[in-house]
Amino acid sequence: MKRIRPEYRAYVKKIDGYRAGRAPIPLMKTGPAKIERAVRGLTRRQLLKKPAPGKWSIADILGHLVDTEVVYGYRYRMALAQPGMQTQAYDEPTWAATFKYRTRDTKKLLRQIQLLRQVNLDLVTSVPRGWWSRYGNHTERGRETVRRTLELIAGHDLNHLDQIKAIRKKYGW
Repeated sequence: MKRIRPEYRAYVKKIDGYRAGRAPIPLMKTGPAKIERAVRGLTRRQLLKKPAPGKWSIADILGHLVDTEVVYGYRYRMALAQPGMQTQAYDEPTWAATFKYRTRDTKKLLRQIQLLRQVNLDLVTSVPRGWWSRYGNHTERGRETVRRTLELIAGHDLNHLDQIKAIRKKYGW
């Protein structure tokens, strides 16, 4: 079994802290709506404002959430249909820069997050619950079951929701 590097172990612990043991599916069902409410009323200028050099703006976060649904949708499918196959990590900052989510329509990004999340939830809730123990071999974190992946995404939503709220608070929006 692959050993998880300390930085990934710390990331997973942080994400798990957001979820605090709660079941992932209910959190995942409500995550996109919470994100949408958190950005409601912001201007384009506010959405593009970075909280610090090298940090993502709210628009960047929204694009990342679209990417996450695409990537994790693939990972769920690999683990469910071809258990044990390798699942590739991706360079999130490079994707954000390449796909220029900062230039995209925010409402469209929010709709994409909601739609892709629903597609992914429909998939994982349509298979027998026992299949959630099927897994992929993540190139950075090793063996991850479907159940574990769901838990990570539930915490991931809360992490980014917290980031959005922190940006709003920093600037008094």
